[in-house]
Amino acid sequence: MPKSILKIALDVPLDRLFDYLSGGQAAQIGQRVLVPFGRRSQIGIVMGFAETSEFPIEKLKPVTQVFADELPINTETLNLIKFSADYYQYPFGQALLSALPSRLRQIAPAVSRKQYAYQLTDFGRMQTIEQIPKRQMVTRRVFEALQASEMLTEVELDTISSSARKSAKQLVADGWAMAKQVQADLRVLEQPSATEPDLNDEQAHAVEQIVQAANSFKSWLLHGITGSGKTEVYIRLMQHFLADKDAQVLVLVPEINLTPQLESRFRSRFAKIPLVSLHSNLSESERLHHWQMAQSGASKIIIGTRLSIFTPLPNLKLIIIDEEHDGSYKQQDSMRYHARDIALVRAKRLNIPVVLGSATPALESWHNATANKYNLLSLNQRAVTAAQLPNIECIDTTKVNLQQGLTPQLIAALKLRLARKEQSLLFINRRGYSPVLLCSACHWIAPCMRCSSRLVVHLGQRKLRCHHCGHEQKIPLQCPSCGNADLHPTGHGTQRLEQTLAQLLPTARIARVDRDSISRKNALVEILDKVHNQEIDILVGTQMLAKGHDFPNLTLVGVIDTDSALHSPDFRASERLFAQLMQVAGRAGRAYKAGQVIIQTQFPEHVLFNALRSQDYVSYANAMLQEREQVQFPPYVFMALLRAEANDFQLVQQFLNHAFKLARGFSNDVTVYDPIRPQMERLKGMERGHVLMQTSNRAALQKLLRNLVSQLRGQAIAAKVRWAIDVDPLEF
Repeated sequence: MPKSILKIALDVPLDRLFDYLSGGQAAQIGQRVLVPFGRRSQIGIVMGFAETSEFPIEKLKPVTQVFADELPINTETLNLIKFSADYYQYPFGQALLSALPSRLRQIAPAVSRKQYAYQLTDFGRMQTIEQIPKRQMVTRRVFEALQASEMLTEVELDTISSSARKSAKQLVADGWAMAKQVQADLRVLEQPSATEPDLNDEQAHAVEQIVQAANSFKSWLLHGITGSGKTEVYIRLMQHFLADKDAQVLVLVPEINLTPQLESRFRSRFAKIPLVSLHSNLSESERLHHWQMAQSGASKIIIGTRLSIFTPLPNLKLIIIDEEHDGSYKQQDSMRYHARDIALVRAKRLNIPVVLGSATPALESWHNATANKYNLLSLNQRAVTAAQLPNIECIDTTKVNLQQGLTPQLIAALKLRLARKEQSLLFINRRGYSPVLLCSACHWIAPCMRCSSRLVVHLGQRKLRCHHCGHEQKIPLQCPSCGNADLHPTGHGTQRLEQTLAQLLPTARIARVDRDSISRKNALVEILDKVHNQEIDILVGTQMLAKGHDFPNLTLVGVIDTDSALHSPDFRASERLFAQLMQVAGRAGRAYKAGQVIIQTQFPEHVLFNALRSQDYVSYANAMLQEREQVQFPPYVFMALLRAEANDFQLVQQFLNHAFKLARGFSNDVTVYDPIRPQMERLKGMERGHVLMQTSNRAALQKLLRNLVSQLRGQAIAAKVRWAIDVDPLEF
């Protein structure tokens, strides 16, 4: 007998479950249901059952529909999302529903991919093949196949003929067959696996250590220099765990552009093992299809970006986090979770190993490794024996004459690579033509009216564009401040650098890689294929080129402008810059040709560049940790930010002052700082402010946040601003 009351989680900003009558329909925990909510219907998830409710039974509404033909979300995933919602102070229902593919949040039937299956109708079964003209050979073969099979999918029809689908549709039109939408099958490559390279001693040791502890929770930090073969270690570990035919492996990557390359590498080595990817570049139907294959256990390898950590996986045996230091693992809106930290929690609950790989681990991870909370494994030599670490040279831009932003040394090095038919990469983390439009008379700089930032010149489109809010406007003919017509694009972006190179090196084949140039689907994959096919001489790009890519013929990396990060008020800026430069430097000389890195800077003797020249992450990280400990910054303390924004800053100020007084009264163990404005005071037309809370006691901070959030949610002033709690923030 079905339980009479269902406890349902809904996608609403209230931290509670809602009671509905089952209406005699059977449901399981984790099942999707359709329920009336106010004047509309909503998708919810069953979280429990009850015989009684705090509300009168006659006021409870029955569920409209139980999606009983779908697999329920397993308890392990539900508990993980509940933990995350509690830790990051976010309503559970919203956290749960946002972790699902968008198709599962919609009321329409959740068919994951538009594939059809065909079967004969009663009328069709009464017909004979002689009634089909002999010249219609494909139609006859399709009819025979339908007679021999209860149902044929489009994939199976394709094996008959490339025109078999057309014939099947004609049979439907004639009333002989019927079509219905079904879930697509997971395709597996039927090609031999690629050959295995030999492991060096360090790689073999790393694999052996992790395999020996395969059946228990251990967190492994795989610190390997760029080109040391971390991916090969991942593959060997996957081979071990996937020897169990039911096992699943989850591989997290920080950004979409790394997914195709890693997917291709894995497919070549696991040709007959079902693999899916999960990221925002997939269509809604593709994402749902892949998610369902993972949820059912049909897919054994799952590669995905941060949201993939919440994918239901019934037989998960290993989690790998590639480039674990990357800030992309931290969600910056909604529930502000960090996928790396959630992965560690998930692995511990499942009692399975988790591997964190990076050439430049996050200082939090390095601190945990040196404190023996993580198990440290090091790869200090490049996987290709002949490959050497690139020679890194810092050019003082104050002592040379720049030619359109480039030093003579870098121009000469580019010309040398062209003569040798080798490839080069120029890294500048600034897209557009130039970052500033400057008036030569009054020094007016084109501002964004919606953000506390400057508009970037996009010369090809004759536009000024804000890279924070997306605002666009035409480039003015004269200065709006003084009327002067002499307006100069100042500084360099990717577009200007591309143009400069085309002028200096007219024979070079140049490709630009930034968010503007790869907006089209598969554009990045096409460019990378051209690089591998030696069809491009010089790559110009932003940070999306800095990590993960392997270009054997690339021997020169030039870094154009990094100095702004050296003096940033953000205490994590230098850590991010060091990681970024180590990553981009690692693109050079990965195979049998020597690599060179040229960095243009006004501060060549800065401690960061000294550590970079010696490729010494360890000493640099230890020095940074000493600094952090002295000034009491993470990882030695725990932080949370109460962020608020509104059209009127007075509302933000009132709300934050009120929250500040509340927080101060809740705990003596947590330091609560006065409300301040962030570096970006205005963003997308919203005035911003925040309150920082800091302590060495994580439990005390969590207790304060629970009390603070519960108090704020019911207050009128909180409804006038957009506010959120950011636990363990990466940005201020």
